[in-house]
Amino acid sequence: MSGLPSFSFVGSAASSAEEAFWTWRSITSPLFDVSMPDSRAVEAFEVEVDSYHLGPLVFGSVSANAQRFHRSPRTIARSGIDHYVVQLYSQGGYAGEVDGQDIQVKPGDISILDLSRTLQTQAERFHNLNCIVPRTMLEPLLRHPDGLHGTVLSGRTGLGHVLGTYLQTIYKTAGSLSAEDGAAISEATASLIAGCFGPSANSRETVATAKKGALLLTIKRYIEANLADPDLTVESMTREFHVSRATLVRMFEPLGGLSGYIRERRMFRCFAELTSPSPSHRSIADLAYSWGFGNEAAFSRAFRRMFGMSPREARAEGTLARVAVQRHRPGSSGPAVAQWIRDLQM
Repeated sequence: MSGLPSFSFVGSAASSAEEAFWTWRSITSPLFDVSMPDSRAVEAFEVEVDSYHLGPLVFGSVSANAQRFHRSPRTIARSGIDHYVVQLYSQGGYAGEVDGQDIQVKPGDISILDLSRTLQTQAERFHNLNCIVPRTMLEPLLRHPDGLHGTVLSGRTGLGHVLGTYLQTIYKTAGSLSAEDGAAISEATASLIAGCFGPSANSRETVATAKKGALLLTIKRYIEANLADPDLTVESMTREFHVSRATLVRMFEPLGGLSGYIRERRMFRCFAELTSPSPSHRSIADLAYSWGFGNEAAFSRAFRRMFGMSPREARAEGTLARVAVQRHRPGSSGPAVAQWIRDLQM
């Protein structure tokens, strides 16, 4: 039996502090936008990461300098990540706001964050353990799944002590677990998290706020599933989701508007088809028309602006073209752990 898929990264003398910081930003990009107080902090940056793919979960530890974490509506819309992250701070902590509400986490505390919602925090130098859980895995186990964001369990409480001890045990033994073991204990881990956090989440106001963030992710999934439909328009979506046109405009404003977002997603589908290892034999003109672009010339110009190459060049280069675009696509670069997070079951 093979061991758990793992990833480790140490930003030390082996690489410059600045290089370590930018690698760390890439690792965390699906979850947070990370920043430092000033350039001097970047020059002194240190980080150590150990992560394990625990079946449908990602589990790991981080030790790093003080820094800021931000998850804005734009980041939420861009990343499409719909998960919870549970964090045990064994050293250090953080303070800030989650959806406009104050939060403070001290050593020994465990917090849970809903990644469909906003936050802005400042962490001091810290060491923590993280468990990233897909919403679809945790939500059925909770009475109030939309009321968890920013909930903090003190390590001095019974529930906090039980969950903290469990997370530490998982981390200590992860290196000796097989992939089969990891998948087997993932459900037990989710159940324990739900049992410890479930009783504290009951705010109606919090639930209402969370639903607004969840709606954006629901609409994005709908768009992705219906990109080939020529009737996928603002008007059709107001009817589908029973929201006003103004509401849709506000929701997608950080992404350049709803029509612009749909156009961009269709462009990525075209790119995927052109660079597929088993490409179709459709002409570029036919491909453009089938995804709603008016003519081949306009499609080619837009394609070059987005990807830095023509459709014909992309088709000719295939895999090399995909690698080049992946490296420069916002929120899609970086080491294995970042891709694990994106690939977790939704």
